[in-house]
Amino acid sequence: MIRAEIRATLALAAPLAGANLAQMAMGLTNAIMVGHLGGASLAAAGLGSALYFTLVMICQGVLIAVAPLAAHAIGADDRPAADRIAGAGMVLAAVLAVPVFVLLTIAPRLLTLLGYDPVLAADIARYLSAIRWGAPAFLAFAVLRAMLSAAARVRAVMLVVLLAVPANALLNWAWVLGHLGLPALGIRGSGCSTAVIQWLMALGLAGYVLMLRARSRPRFGKPSRVEFGRIVRVGLPISAILALEVGVFNVTGVLMGLLGADALGAHQLAINFASLTFMLPLGIAQAVTVRVAFELGAGEPAAARLAGFVALALGGGLMLAPSVLMLAFPWAIAGIYLDLADPGNRATAAIAAQLLAIAALFQVFDGLQVIAIGALRGYRDTAVPMLIAAFGYWGVGFAGGWALAFPLGYGATGLWWGLALGLVVVALLLTLRLHRRSSGAYAGAAVAEPQPMPG
Repeated sequence: MIRAEIRATLALAAPLAGANLAQMAMGLTNAIMVGHLGGASLAAAGLGSALYFTLVMICQGVLIAVAPLAAHAIGADDRPAADRIAGAGMVLAAVLAVPVFVLLTIAPRLLTLLGYDPVLAADIARYLSAIRWGAPAFLAFAVLRAMLSAAARVRAVMLVVLLAVPANALLNWAWVLGHLGLPALGIRGSGCSTAVIQWLMALGLAGYVLMLRARSRPRFGKPSRVEFGRIVRVGLPISAILALEVGVFNVTGVLMGLLGADALGAHQLAINFASLTFMLPLGIAQAVTVRVAFELGAGEPAAARLAGFVALALGGGLMLAPSVLMLAFPWAIAGIYLDLADPGNRATAAIAAQLLAIAALFQVFDGLQVIAIGALRGYRDTAVPMLIAAFGYWGVGFAGGWALAFPLGYGATGLWWGLALGLVVVALLLTLRLHRRSSGAYAGAAVAEPQPMPG
C-alpha cells in the first residue's frame, strides 16, 4: 500500500515540479534578455515583474481551492459537482483579473508619489502596461491546471509549460532586442512576451481539455452560490498564506538592503538557489492536496492519512540532497552567480556562502511545511494553517531575525537564522496539525461536505 501511494504521489508530483521549474526558467530568460538593455531596464523590469507576480499569485491562492474541492468530488464520483466547481473557478478568475489590471495600471503613479525617480517610474509603467494583459490568462491557466491536477492529468501541464520556455525566449529575443523583423520594444517587449506566452499556455491547456474523450473531460458547469462560497472559504486563507510568505521574504530583503549592497546581493543569490530546490517539495505539496482530497471523497480517511504522511516522508528525504549540496559546496554555488576571481565580488560571495549554509539546515523543514500545508488543503483545512503561518513567519521568523540582525548585531546571518527558526516552527506545528486532523476523531468530519452558505 505504501509503495502504491509513493507511485501515485510521484506520478502527480514529478510533472508538477517540472512545470514549476520551467516557469522559473522563463523568469530567468526574461531577466537575461532585459539585462542586454542595461542595469536601469533590468531594475525596472525586475520591480514590475515582482509587482505583477505578487498580485496574480495572491489571486491564484483563491483559485488553488479548485483542486482539492474538485478532487473530493471526483473521488466521490460526483462529476457534476466537479464541473460546477470548475465553472465557479473560471468565473472567479475573470472577476479577480479586474482588480489586478486596475492596480497594475495605477501602480506607476503610486510609485511616483512615493518618490521614485520619474525615469524609473516611466520604465516600470511601460513594462506594466504590457504585462497586465496577461493577468486573465494567468488566472485561467491556474484554474485549468487545478482541474487537470484533480483529474490526475498533469503531464499536459508540464508539456505546455516546457514548450512555453523556448517560445518565451524567442519572443523576448524578437520583441526586446528587435529581431525577426519585429520592432525593438525594449522593456515593453518583455512585458508583451510574457503576456502572449501566458495566453498561449492557457489556450494550450484549454485545447488539451477539448481533445480529451467526453467521458474523462473536465467540464465547466453552471455554478451556484454554493460552489462560489466553497472556493472562497477554502481559498482566501490559502491566498493569505501566500501573501504572508511572500511578504516576509520581501520585507527581509528590504531590511537586508540596510546592511549594504553586498548583503542584499548575497540574499538575492541564496534566495534564488533555495527557490530552485523548493520546486521539488512544492510539486509534492500540489500532488498531496489532490491525493488527500480524492481519498476523502472516496470515503477512505485512512488512505488520505497515509497519502499525507507518505508525501511528508518523500519530501523530507528528497530535501536532504540539496541540503548536503549547500553545506558541502557553498562557494561553488556562489560561483554560478558571481565571478569569484573578481575581488569586488568576494564580500558578496562570503556572505552568500554563510546564508547557503543556513539554508542547508532548514531545507528539510521548508519542504515539510509546504507539504503539510498541501495535505491540509486536501482536508479543506486552511484557516488554522493560515494562523500558524502568520505566527511562524512573522511572530517567530521576522521578529526573531530582526532581533538577531540589529539589536544583537548578527547582521545578514541573523536575519536568515530568524527565517530558519520560523520555518522550523511552522513545519512542526503544521505536521502536528496534520496528525490531529487526519486521526480518527477528525477524519470523519473532514469527509463531510461543507454546508452551503446562508441565503
